[in-house]
Amino acid sequence: MSTIEEWTQEFEALCSRASNLFISESHENVRIRVLRLAEKAVHQLHTPMTYAEAQTWAPLELFGAGVACEMGIFDVLSKHSGPLSTADIAIELNADPHLVARIMRLLDAHYMVEQVSLDQYAANAITRDYVQPYRKGNIMTQVALMPSYFALSAWLRHNNYKVMPDANNCAWQVGSNTTKTFWESMAEDPSLSKYFNDYMTIPRTTHEKDFVDFYPFETIFANSSAKDILFVDIGGGLGHQAKRVRSAFPVSRGRVILQDLPQVTGKITVGSLPDIEVMNYNMAHSQPVKGARIYYLRGVLHNHADHVSAQYLSHFAAAMGPESRLLIHESLATDLNPTKNITRFDLSMLASCGGVQRSEVEQKALLEKVGLEIIDTISTPRDWSIMEARLKRDLI
Repeated sequence: MSTIEEWTQEFEALCSRASNLFISESHENVRIRVLRLAEKAVHQLHTPMTYAEAQTWAPLELFGAGVACEMGIFDVLSKHSGPLSTADIAIELNADPHLVARIMRLLDAHYMVEQVSLDQYAANAITRDYVQPYRKGNIMTQVALMPSYFALSAWLRHNNYKVMPDANNCAWQVGSNTTKTFWESMAEDPSLSKYFNDYMTIPRTTHEKDFVDFYPFETIFANSSAKDILFVDIGGGLGHQAKRVRSAFPVSRGRVILQDLPQVTGKITVGSLPDIEVMNYNMAHSQPVKGARIYYLRGVLHNHADHVSAQYLSHFAAAMGPESRLLIHESLATDLNPTKNITRFDLSMLASCGGVQRSEVEQKALLEKVGLEIIDTISTPRDWSIMEARLKRDLI
């Protein structure tokens, strides 16, 4: 047996064990490290030709997943315990069997379904994940953003690569042939708006459900009473994070407030956020809630350019009291060995709304510009961190 064949068999055996090695969340950092090694190994196995092929055709993987989501293919497979043929799927969806067959080939090639035998497909973990509203929202939001991605290179070239973008002046306007921002366009499109709001409920880290455990809320909320304002979730969407805090701290401990634009809060159903105050709020205006224990932004600042973010942060700082905390829950870029995801997010923000995925140093500088100082940065897996800030002591 040749050395290459021996190595191939060893590699195959190791790969067959991979899915069972990192089941526990306690192994998440190790899993990510191994994933980076595996990605590097795949890169080393590519030739320049196969690498270019994989890169240039990659958008079609997303579009294929989007078609499968909207057709309902993932839903059909997930509700059956056994495999289905393409004819079975087509009958259940009342769809063209030839189209179903073409989409199933793409899904199988990208490991989104399991082909158990010729023309027999079953659900796997990816299939079942793609049934979740947040994942479908994730996929379809990215499909909707594609015009801005396609226009990015031409827009940058037109501006001689020296432009300061913001939501009113970025590739979105060119790619979508509009003068509106992405946010304004989304507000006028009920389907996209629903997809985006569903997307915002996605767990961003493996510790998302333990959000109230990995930040010391109990310490910050010590000696609170019903009249105190504990938590203001700014730009909090449908309120999933506010709901987690409310569940952990009853009304007797203080108030929890959710703030967002009217087009978002108007979609919150009656009774879905018990004991949470819902407030219409535009971050371009002064923060009306003064002296809260915690002001919280999750995945908000990266949507905005530095000069816009500084304006918003100045409003929050003006509302904070001496003991208030501002929590910035964002994914932070690293200059040394950045992950693929963080660099993709960065270009997505640049193209769609003139935003930016900042590094810890960049975000710290932005906060200090408006009179805030960093107390701590709590890191979680997959680039996400909570940066904790307060008013500078010498300004109080």
